[in-house]
Amino acid sequence: MTKKFAVFVEGLTEQEFTIRLLTELAGRHGITFEVVHQNYGRLALSELRSHKTPIVHVLIANCCNDEQVKSQIKDNYQSLKRAGYSLVIGLRDIYPFGHDDIAKLEAGLLVGLPCDDDLPIHIHLAVLEIEAWFLEELNHFARIDKNISMDDVIAGGFDHTQMRASELSHPTETLRKIYQSVGKGYPKNKKSVQRTIDALDYEELYLNTCKKAPSLEKYIHSLEAGLF
Repeated sequence: MTKKFAVFVEGLTEQEFTIRLLTELAGRHGITFEVVHQNYGRLALSELRSHKTPIVHVLIANCCNDEQVKSQIKDNYQSLKRAGYSLVIGLRDIYPFGHDDIAKLEAGLLVGLPCDDDLPIHIHLAVLEIEAWFLEELNHFARIDKNISMDDVIAGGFDHTQMRASELSHPTETLRKIYQSVGKGYPKNKKSVQRTIDALDYEELYLNTCKKAPSLEKYIHSLEAGLF
């Protein structure tokens, strides 16, 4: 029987990063991705990325809004349980909230959601944005453009020798400034998002970036729980 789990994310960046990260984590194991989008409160099929011999079926729900992640999990929980899903994972950014709001947001993540050992729920906060994870993966900058130097990274607002990207108030804007140093943009459309995701060094993310970004490490652990 094919194992099934669901991942509810807030937007396109989280959707595509999760798909690529799961593909890398799974290695030779086949995954079918069922991608659905939230529209007027309901989830509708967007695309099916099939695998000939899948051992895992992953529902990727793009909620198109950080506030919708928890709501959509709640609304779809019982149908997922009836369909035989083994785990539900959620991912949202903290931004536009700030560091002072993290404890409150974490305390409320599971409030009001079903508590059932047959279908556990893990919800994660990317601190403060998923782009903080990308910033910490320093190898990817040269893949975006060979002319991006570590001096450019520091000048853009991320002194990786002195701080962690999770300390930044708006990681997306910092990433954008670094790319702009060589005339590249980051408008967060499909093309620019895919460019960054393709540039990431996933071995480095798994082995080293996780140690610098605890929120990424927790998210990866949940994805591994779903896969294996």
